[in-house]
Amino acid sequence: MKPTLAEFLQQPIDLVNEIVPETVVYSCAGSRRQAALAGVPATGNAFAQWSHEQMLKTISMLMSYRIRHLFVPLLLPNQFKEQTPNYREKLEGWVEWGIASQTMLDFYRTHQWRVRLLGTEQLPSLHATAERLDQTDQASEQQTLWWYIVPDQEQAWQTIFRAIQQRTITSRAEAIQAIYGEAIAPAELFISFGKPMLNAHVIPPLLVGELQCYWTQKPGYNLSEEEFRQILYDFAFLRKTWQADKTERPQAALDFRHHWERGPILGLGQQLGPFWYPQSTSIESEL
Repeated sequence: MKPTLAEFLQQPIDLVNEIVPETVVYSCAGSRRQAALAGVPATGNAFAQWSHEQMLKTISMLMSYRIRHLFVPLLLPNQFKEQTPNYREKLEGWVEWGIASQTMLDFYRTHQWRVRLLGTEQLPSLHATAERLDQTDQASEQQTLWWYIVPDQEQAWQTIFRAIQQRTITSRAEAIQAIYGEAIAPAELFISFGKPMLNAHVIPPLLVGELQCYWTQKPGYNLSEEEFRQILYDFAFLRKTWQADKTERPQAALDFRHHWERGPILGLGQQLGPFWYPQSTSIESEL
């Protein structure tokens, strides 16, 4: 029986884990906005340290659930195009420090996570970082945290084409094995920030499954456990409306005529200073 949201928020984590998808993509953005709201200077090493702490807190919360593969982008193409002073030249150094220092290797070991870094082919300075994570003593059955970097828009396609050229591949499963070195179930849950949009580089190559997408409007690594459970509740109990026999289904729309005939367009927004923000939507009572 479907629990209420209030009941679901209070359920033991073992029960919640029964509906957690195997593969999840969490794409954070707006960390400098989060820092500004917290009164932290959004530049320099102080910002990097503070943002790193927020990142680890949120990733640890997500990994406390039974996610088998968690994919988290570190750098995407727009970050490599930035001309903000003292930003672009520090990106790769922040990655090295932020995910592969001895402190971080100890952190992964304590949490019993297997960790990988993808997307360093065009970034020679990070080859050793990726190799260091590959060589950590981690068993394949452990939860895996996949950091990934996308320097430009073409990298996802290049990764796919390279895998196809190097061997005979006849299925997506074989291509996934070639790219990631193991079988990975396509992602079913995507959590991001800001504008509701998808592109070829934000989702790791070939991992789009029946992907349910959610965009928070709280910037940065700022996802609480309650908010994650709200997403899981919607994912598991509200979005799964498909029926094999649709004989009676169309008639049910008449009970909610007002909402279908006056429904909002999801994705329309407004500008708040230099930022985009979604228009509000609500269901008005017809009683």
